[in-house]
Amino acid sequence: MSLHPFGWVLCRTNAGAMTEVLHLLEAGYCTALVGGGGPLRALALAANDLKEGRRTDHPELVLFPSWGAVQDYAAHDPAGGDLQPLVDLVARHGTEAILTAVSQLHDEQGAQVTVSTAHKAKGREWTRVRIADDFPQPKDTDQRDANGNPVPTAIDDADARLAYVAITRARHNFDRGGLAWIDHHPDGARSRRSQ
Repeated sequence: MSLHPFGWVLCRTNAGAMTEVLHLLEAGYCTALVGGGGPLRALALAANDLKEGRRTDHPELVLFPSWGAVQDYAAHDPAGGDLQPLVDLVARHGTEAILTAVSQLHDEQGAQVTVSTAHKAKGREWTRVRIADDFPQPKDTDQRDANGNPVPTAIDDADARLAYVAITRARHNFDRGGLAWIDHHPDGARSRRSQ
């Protein structure tokens, strides 16, 4: 198998990182995950416990009595949005596939491609970086611009800082991937006009 065109993939969330890992392993790439698979393994085991009717002591899921409660919270409570990628990941692949993938991870030195969250990428740089698709595009408001197009909400400051960390990790080749929407967002356009 040839070298992956981007040696590093940066994600916003752990669930996004696991989605990337699953796709890369399925494509036959020797894949690493910064920090190892322990945290994702723990989340998958916690999700499995909840799915089987057992409580979990995992800090992100300890308050939920069942997997259905996690799904409901992620889908209907605005504060539950950060759990939606995990819910989607488990729905799409199942906890067993996640656990299997975690067991197939390699160390960074031996990998063709390494996946990381942007948080874990702080202070590091690589030659070739692709941004994963789990960086959310701001939702549209009910307002319209002069051309009749929906006006998106402002970019959240925390999301902007994390995106900045992600896009400044590449030394040479960079694929904006999940952040390409910034080219069409009014805040991104204003920023480019002021340069």
